[in-house]
Amino acid sequence: MSKQEEAASQPAWKTSQRFQRIKTFDVKGKPEEVFPLLCPVREYEWIPGWSCLMRYSESGVAEKNAVFETTEMMHRKVLWTTVTYEPDRFIEYLLIMGRDALVRLSITLAEDTPGMTQVTWCMLFTVMSRLASRLVPDAFSEANFQAMMEKRQGELNRFLAPEG
Repeated sequence: MSKQEEAASQPAWKTSQRFQRIKTFDVKGKPEEVFPLLCPVREYEWIPGWSCLMRYSESGVAEKNAVFETTEMMHRKVLWTTVTYEPDRFIEYLLIMGRDALVRLSITLAEDTPGMTQVTWCMLFTVMSRLASRLVPDAFSEANFQAMMEKRQGELNRFLAPEG
């Protein structure tokens, strides 16, 4: 086999940038109350300004292999699919940001104390374009991610246990 043939039989590599953000927080509610809210349809109830376009779901809500679309940074379409669906315990989405980036969003729920749920929100980013390598790490800096998680925690708590 010539060197040219040998090179053609090997994959080309272009290493992408990868980073992860994780936050664990508590919300007022049992896992069976929290889990259904981690759904693109139900998020309209508790995330102000949430918007998506459902592309596929047999049940009409989150389920394994459901597909929906959002518009994110710079008005770019993001395609989401549910890759793991374990009611009241774990949900995982794969976000496809065109050819720019992939995000694996994993959310684990565990009953912390009676009536409280510990939420572990993990986002694994793989950045593949020059544009995304400038935008995504800044948008999801540790400080910005922590602020986003505090906001989500507050939104969930206000919905699950409204005061008054």
